[in-house]
Amino acid sequence: MVDEKRLIAERHHIGMLHTLERWGLGPIPCDLLHTAPIGGSFLCATFDTRRHGTLQSYFE
Repeated sequence: MVDEKRLIAERHHIGMLHTLERWGLGPIPCDLLHTAPIGGSFLCATFDTRRHGTLQSYFE
């Protein structure tokens, strides 16, 4: 999720994109199928491997 209404979704998953739109969400189509051969998807392609700054909670 990018915010309360927008999220990143695989561009080639047309049915999912339409479903998300029907649910009132705004999918942002993105090409990430190239991560599938290495066993990943959005999390693997966007996961922080290195962070700068101090540890903070995003759930407060």
